[in-house]
Parts: sequence; C-alpha cells; structure tokens
Amino acid sequence: MAKLRATEPKLAEALDYYHLPLSRQLDKGVRQLEIDIFADPDGGRYAAPKGEAWARAAGERTGFDPAAMAMPGFKVLHIPDVDYLSTCATLVRCLREVDRWSRAHPKHLPIMITINAADLSSGRPGITVPLPLDDKHLLDALDAEIRTVLPGRRLIIPDEVRGTSASLRDAVRRGGWPTLAAARGRIYIALDVRDAVSNVYRDGHPSLAGRAMFGWYPEDQPEAAIQIVQDPVAGGDTIRRWVREGMIVRTRTDANTVEARGNDHTKKRAALASGAQAVSTDYYPGAPDPLGLKFVVTLPGGAMARCNPLRLIGACRLTS
Repeated sequence: MAKLRATEPKLAEALDYYHLPLSRQLDKGVRQLEIDIFADPDGGRYAAPKGEAWARAAGERTGFDPAAMAMPGFKVLHIPDVDYLSTCATLVRCLREVDRWSRAHPKHLPIMITINAADLSSGRPGITVPLPLDDKHLLDALDAEIRTVLPGRRLIIPDEVRGTSASLRDAVRRGGWPTLAAARGRIYIALDVRDAVSNVYRDGHPSLAGRAMFGWYPEDQPEAAIQIVQDPVAGGDTIRRWVREGMIVRTRTDANTVEARGNDHTKKRAALASGAQAVSTDYYPGAPDPLGLKFVVTLPGGAMARCNPLRLIGACRLTS
C-alpha cells in the first residue's frame, strides 16, 4: 500500500478498506457477498503479482498464497498486481467457506453472492491483463466450479424460478421466486459482468436454462430477474418499480471509501427507502476500520434484515 500511495494516491485512498473472511461476515449478519473473479484455466497467471514484490521489498509479510494461485481455476482478487490479496484465493475456496457456514446454519436467510469480473485490461503499464470472459468455454467452466461446490438444491437457480413460465422474466413477475421458507439455508448467485459476457452466458440457454447463475439483463429481456443499481439516489424510483414487479435488486450505500470518509449516509437512506432486497456496503457491523472512521451501515435499530416494506402482505416475522 505504501508503494501505491506514492504512485497512485487516489487509487490507494479508494482501496483503503478491508473485509473479514466470508464466514465471519456471515456471522455478523451479512447475507449479500461479492466475489471478484479472474479466469486462470492453466494456473499461474496471477501467481507472481507485482504488489507482492513491492511488499517484500518493503519488508512486509502479506500472507499471499502462491501455491493456490499456481493451480488452474478461477482466482479471487480485486485488481491484478495491485489489490491482489483475498481471504480466499480461489473461487472454489470461497464457495466452500460459504457452503460450510451455510450447512452449519441451515435456517439462515438466503445468501446472495454477486460474482463480478473485471475482465479487460486496466490500461496500467506492466499490469497483468485478464483473460476476457466472453468465451463460452470459460463460462461453462465457471458454472462447473460453482456446481462442484454447490450441487443440487444448494443453489437457487434460474430453472427453479422459471418453472413452467414462458420466460424467467415472466416468472418473477408472477411470483416465481421461492418462498422464504423454501429459500432458507440456500444460496443464489448473480453474474455481474459487461454486456458481451452476459450475452455469451445466455447464448444457447434461453431464460438461462441450465445455467447455475442469474445474470444482469435489461428489464425487457426474457432473462431479466435480478437488477443492479449502483446509485440508489438517482435510481430510487426505478428500484421501487422493479421490486414491486418481482425483480430482486441489489444496490449499494457506499463505494471507494468516499461516503465513509465524509460520514455521508445519503445513499444509505436512499437504499433503505428503495426497497432493494440486497444492499451492499464495505462497512457492515464489525468490519475492519483501519482509518477509525466509525462509519457503520445497518437497517434501523441495528438490524441486518427485515421484511420488505414494498412487498409485505399481512404480518411478517423474520429471524436469522
């Protein structure tokens, strides 16, 4: 981080936050996780990050695991060579950690995992260029890794939600999502990628038939079931409309430490008022606070979950 502060101070400021291991986040009540992945089918593509060399030169010990990064399979990191450390180095390790926690807490509220892939070059000189994910074989391999760890009904998948409806979009508008009782103890995954990758993911899989993940598609497309809105202030009305129509929406309360540094809860208030089912933050209760900002995001009263005020019909009792 010292090297980054000297060369790219704005980026260093944006990255100056930390996360607990996934199982500890779940212990804190977090039920929406984000995992950043990079394809590495041959292994070793990210096994010698420049940031690790900088850290060693400065006498720092990071806990980086080169052996895990040398193995074939999807890797978990934020920015190649720069923000390359993760509490679980591979996608399989991350999913296994979530699965172990889930099996130990079988009545938990459904866990949403957003899989994000920044699969194009950052343009920074000397930085490892990712493999583009608009490749059917890589996306099939991604599904296969997920199903290896989360087989059968461990996952809520598009086929289950679509049921007998003509499309996934039609299904969610007609109440196709499983009930909370049926979703407890289970996991569902949303693929958050650029349009070209999303299009390859659904090619040959109308309404994501046979796929392990949901995607992010325009609302008029047959695959539309989950939407992502980065700014709940500007997008609040759209979020509310989508939630009422049966979509699941993920939004966020903060990004790049900006709101935390300014103690700005504007996006938090907008996100909670929007009715979005999944609200992301880097500042959940118990999250590391290296800067001493004391910025914490919860629902009113310190809760981590509630019955959705836009979808509530009759009495609602929510636990875990």
